[in-house]
Amino acid sequence: MAGVLIRMKLTVLRHTIAGPRATWMLTGGLVGLALAAGTIALATADAAPGTVLDLLAVTFAIWAFGWMLGPAFGGDPVLRAEQFALEPVPRTRLALGLLGAAFVGVTTAVTLVAFTALIVYAARFGVLPVIVSVPGLVLQLTLVVLLSRLAGRFFGALSRSRSGAAVTALITATMMVLSQSGWVVFIALDVVLETGFSPTFSLVVRLLPSSWAVLAVEASARGDWLWTLLPLAGLAVLVVLLVLFWGRLLGPRRLARPVVRGSSAQAAARRADRGPVSAVYVKEVRTWLRDPLRVQSLVVAPAFAILSGLLPLLFDATAFLPFVGAITALMASVTCANLYGQDGTALWLTLLLPGTETADVRGRQLAWLTLFGPLSIALTVLGVLLHGDPALWPWALAATFSLLGGGGGLLLVVAIDQLVPGPDPHKNKNSPLDHGDVTGQAFVMLLLALSVATPALGTVLAGELLDQPLLVWAGVPVGLFVGALSYWLLGAAAVKKLIARGPELLYLMRAGKEHEGQVGAETAVLKAMPRHRRGLLWTSFFIGCIALFPQGLVPLGMKLSGDIAKVWFFPLYLPDGLQWPAIALMLVLGLAAFALSGWVYLTETRRLREKLARKAAERAERVAAEAVPVG
Repeated sequence: MAGVLIRMKLTVLRHTIAGPRATWMLTGGLVGLALAAGTIALATADAAPGTVLDLLAVTFAIWAFGWMLGPAFGGDPVLRAEQFALEPVPRTRLALGLLGAAFVGVTTAVTLVAFTALIVYAARFGVLPVIVSVPGLVLQLTLVVLLSRLAGRFFGALSRSRSGAAVTALITATMMVLSQSGWVVFIALDVVLETGFSPTFSLVVRLLPSSWAVLAVEASARGDWLWTLLPLAGLAVLVVLLVLFWGRLLGPRRLARPVVRGSSAQAAARRADRGPVSAVYVKEVRTWLRDPLRVQSLVVAPAFAILSGLLPLLFDATAFLPFVGAITALMASVTCANLYGQDGTALWLTLLLPGTETADVRGRQLAWLTLFGPLSIALTVLGVLLHGDPALWPWALAATFSLLGGGGGLLLVVAIDQLVPGPDPHKNKNSPLDHGDVTGQAFVMLLLALSVATPALGTVLAGELLDQPLLVWAGVPVGLFVGALSYWLLGAAAVKKLIARGPELLYLMRAGKEHEGQVGAETAVLKAMPRHRRGLLWTSFFIGCIALFPQGLVPLGMKLSGDIAKVWFFPLYLPDGLQWPAIALMLVLGLAAFALSGWVYLTETRRLREKLARKAAERAERVAAEAVPVG
């Protein structure tokens, strides 16, 4: 059974891995190998044996945690259990076959390389610990693969409920914060190598199953064979139990009967009588609170912002707290930019009633602003109060107001112009984030939202540089004005786009992403972009993120507030006379990098549109030529 499934998986991979997917797989494999090399390096660290053991235990736990979170980030397996639901095969045998097929892949190979750190660690003690480490490595690798498959079933069930969607959103936000704040690991590692972990933390991390193989190696080095065999036997028993449990889960899945709760039909009718905008508003608010995919977007933005603000507290830095509300507004616009794509083919309800496009756009705008506006402002006020320095009031308020207004306006423009087709809500897959690749769309939304906030923040910066308090506070009304203007004018532009492109968008959502290249240039820019241009785009984007935010805006806020924590902020390590020029240089570098990435994207968009227009014209000429009767 395992051999058949392995050959089947290899065949599927051979026919599906090409183009951007192959590029992403190669890039991920190289990054994974770099992380694996770092894991092996920990096994050779010059520190006390107990400290190295704890470091490996923590690292192996992180690898296991990453495998478990893979399904939450779209890591749907090539062979899914649902595809074999009707096969007359014992469930345990099917589980063993799928487990064997799961070992075939780049991620498994990279993890195997990382887990060889166990053998390297055992080599510090002699031949017998090395022999013990080999079965420990095999059992540990099998354990993480099993945990990943079970986590996939778990996240699949979560994605179909609102509470589960909220949990998934919290996990997603946590991983996003940790991935963009990985520098904390290197600071903590330097401290741990000198002082070691606390006894309580050491005990807890050693109790995790991912640490049992390390404990067996360490016990064999001491000659304690009872504690050498017990962890290995425990791993073996746990693997067997997980396989049996997985086999039970592979049986026919029963779906619970959906229960819809809400106000009565009469109450809904009364709200609809207030006007079409009110009706769309009520529908949107209910959708935000009921649809699991919308609930994820509703939770991810504030969770990411709050966690980003709390992380610097590890270094007693509070200068980030006033901007938690602005980050919430920014992330809310980025994560919600595919509103029409999330609704699937429900757009036909709007298209059947010409003239309702205005109500649809304005109702969606108002619902988004109702959900995220008060929350963003409350987080801004709370963050400023916790920080305690009034110098950041104008910065925080100007950013929050402009991002709320700009996000509310841009949201619908990007949702229409950059629509990403995904499955209809009733056809969602197990992976909760498998709803179309919205990377390019989020990238465009981020750049546009930051550009809308530039006038207000530029006004505050000019006031700070000129030492004009009135000009500093003028940034707040500028943010309000720019936000309100963007909200209204961009909303009107979205209405025009929806009227002009409505049928085209409906076809795109019905046909799916395999036809997106035939529909519009904007839906396939990243895929059609040459590899070197795509690399330039992403490189400049990441440089912009690093230079503008952690190396520019954060040191700027610290200098203005006087609450300075150097941590990894390069300008703060320079002499006092060079800190302000370095901050200005980082700000300019970040903005220039974002401008370059935006220029690359817009240039490639224009080229692809021209190419598709030429093909359409050639096709029209051929049709016209064939229609001319032969004289």
